[in-house]
Amino acid sequence: MKKMMLSALAMATLLITPAMAWEVAVTKQQLPAEAQAFLKTNFAKSEVVVATHDKDIADNDYTVILNDGTKVEFDAKGKWESVKNKGAKIPASVIPAQIANFVNAHYAGVGIVQIEVKRFGYEVELSNDLELKFDKAGRCVGIDD
Repeated sequence: MKKMMLSALAMATLLITPAMAWEVAVTKQQLPAEAQAFLKTNFAKSEVVVATHDKDIADNDYTVILNDGTKVEFDAKGKWESVKNKGAKIPASVIPAQIANFVNAHYAGVGIVQIEVKRFGYEVELSNDLELKFDKAGRCVGIDD
């Protein structure tokens, strides 16, 4: 009886798991309008190399990789959630002004290579591997080295 229950559970898991999550390739034109506008505004000179739409029960988002090595993640509506490029600075147009001003004042010459929107505000990684946390108003609330 125990083996039969385990077998049934394993079979149900195998059948349900693929239906719960999948990732499909999409074109730039299939991205939400807000994501297309963000890319056009902030990465006009870059080309989309790969774009995917990831659907699962808990999340529904898009990932875009550009030819300059930048990776941008968007939510289901096309609002950016993270921008990352370990090889280059993130464009200033992506960074909220208060955060950019703080980084310029305290870490002159150091670039922002990653920014993520979090529940509490923003998490920023600098080119010197320092991580800064900012609240929603752009005030620095933490530093992690």
